[in-house]
Amino acid sequence: MTQTPPAPLPFAKVPADTYAAAFSATCEPTETRRGVLLTGTCPRCGDRMDYLVPTGVFLVFPGGSGPRPTPVMCTCRAEHPGRPDDDEGCGAYWTVELTGLAS
Repeated sequence: MTQTPPAPLPFAKVPADTYAAAFSATCEPTETRRGVLLTGTCPRCGDRMDYLVPTGVFLVFPGGSGPRPTPVMCTCRAEHPGRPDDDEGCGAYWTVELTGLAS
């Protein structure tokens, strides 16, 4: 007996208090010349995603190298019904803190 795969999660722009911790548990940050590439699993749809945070452009804060609040959104390539043609991901978004980056 074969099981039918679950239907794709519909696109919806939604935050949740648990998204940041869930993403951080799977996130692998890689510093690049353009910024920090965050690779992990979207906490809403469960798909792998990459999110580039361009650190040299807008993450320069007075006071040095403390935690940096960073908005992140799902950028997975999976199909999500109802997603606008000019968008990507499932619509989930959250904020993480980048630490230990050069100022």
